[in-house]
Amino acid sequence: MAKRIYRIISWTLLALTVVSILLVLRKPSFPTVESSPEAARSFDEKFSLLSTPPAGAAPREIRFTEAELNSKLQQSLKSPPPAGPATLKAAIVHLEGDKLMGLFTVDVSGLDIYLTLGGKLGVNNRSLEFTPTDLKMGSQPVPVSILGSTLRDHLNAMREQMQLPDSVQDVRVENGELVVQLR
Repeated sequence: MAKRIYRIISWTLLALTVVSILLVLRKPSFPTVESSPEAARSFDEKFSLLSTPPAGAAPREIRFTEAELNSKLQQSLKSPPPAGPATLKAAIVHLEGDKLMGLFTVDVSGLDIYLTLGGKLGVNNRSLEFTPTDLKMGSQPVPVSILGSTLRDHLNAMREQMQLPDSVQDVRVENGELVVQLR
């Protein structure tokens, strides 16, 4: 009887392992996003407004669309990636409600791994802050608490790169647009 229970448990664990691996390797469903050279130019024009002081006393807002963000992201990914065991092949940004969702395709030793990361944007001490709320590897959901500390460590290491100009008061996702509020 004990031998039979051992076999059932072994086969069950093997099946669960295979299903988990297949879910990790499966490409997740993600909305199609547009990108164009015109949208990248529009992004550059709006981004240049961040460095100029606002005219008048009323705060201004600069709104970036999903197409503008993705166009600039695709443009920046055209440069050759640094050599290493894992290489970022593609990235897509989707703005949904008040969340920013990113789908990243990483080549790990010739195998494409898909990482979906979602969260909220904010500003803390003149630095862009990302608070992760959703995480998936392939189609397999991963509790944020498992990788939360690692993500925070990586984001903290990038803190200097995430510094915002003095003119920026707030950054948020609102109704499917990235909103930068100026002082």
